Amino acid sequence: MEPDNNQLYRAVFEQGTDAMAIVDTTGVIILINRKVLEITGYPDGGELQGRNSTQILAGADHTMFGECLGRLVSSGVGEVRELGLQRKDGSIRRGEFLLSLIPGSNGGSGMVLLTFREVSERIRAEKSLNAAVRMLNRFNSITRHDIMNQLTILLGYLELSHDMVTDDTLKEFISREEGAAETIRRQVAFTKDYQDVGVNMPAWIDLSVVIRETASIIDHPGMKVEVGISPGLKVFADPLIRKIISNFIENTVLHGKTANAITITSQEQPGGLVIAFSDNGAGIPSEDKELIFTRGFGSKRGYGLYLAREILALTGLTISETGEAGKGARFEITVPKGGYRVG
Repeated sequence: MEPDNNQLYRAVFEQGTDAMAIVDTTGVIILINRKVLEITGYPDGGELQGRNSTQILAGADHTMFGECLGRLVSSGVGEVRELGLQRKDGSIRRGEFLLSLIPGSNGGSGMVLLTFREVSERIRAEKSLNAAVRMLNRFNSITRHDIMNQLTILLGYLELSHDMVTDDTLKEFISREEGAAETIRRQVAFTKDYQDVGVNMPAWIDLSVVIRETASIIDHPGMKVEVGISPGLKVFADPLIRKIISNFIENTVLHGKTANAITITSQEQPGGLVIAFSDNGAGIPSEDKELIFTRGFGSKRGYGLYLAREILALTGLTISETGEAGKGARFEITVPKGGYRVG
């Protein structure tokens, strides 16, 4: 016996774990499932059918919903938006709305499927987590400030000790102690730059704007920076990508030796968008091309590149060094398809 497809579809619609509604292209509700009633608190569908779907949407989201609906009808491309579902008692449940077009027959206008998944608990958990992170960051800031103060005192006394002693062996010991204290100072200062890793939500970053702004505030006398990034090119990344770009430029200034030019370009390739930072300096020895991304390799630069790879990976970006030793360094960031756009 062949199954009745209409019954199967109706069962899937009714028993779905997400709230679903079928509306016409103007937003008028045609059909809803039991989950809609459960979330909104309406006793039966008769109170909602024939009404506009804004009846169960938070007032502040009516305009956004109308715009999304209009784009869906005109383009046929679905969208996901976070909107508020308004209960019968007036309370609001936040959730993700998926708008999908159901094509009409014989060229008709069709209908729209609204799928709602409640995320109130997730949002509550995110707010609690963000509050905890902010508290930890404040604690880290206070602790870092106290450590730096004590290190300043320590370095001052070491300098006085170095000037007061005459024994060469003791002077050597004090010099090493000063070096260790200075390393601690740099590492503590370094934690300030990266304490917000993963704290802020990824966003669409305008590369051309960020690169030019970053290059303008870095002191690089005699270093020419050429930016060949198309205006309006955006990548979806952690906001700390600004610090990564800053590190690339600073690394060339500090470690490029003979480098006097930096070129930043982008090119779309089969695997995605490749953003390249190239210089004409000493380059990276072949045996170090992967090691420079490991934790603690070399000097402070090693931590910077290690964290750069970790930060980029948060949104699926990868980084590698592809330059030629003796001719210059070249760092390539690959952005997967869907992770970049123009405009």
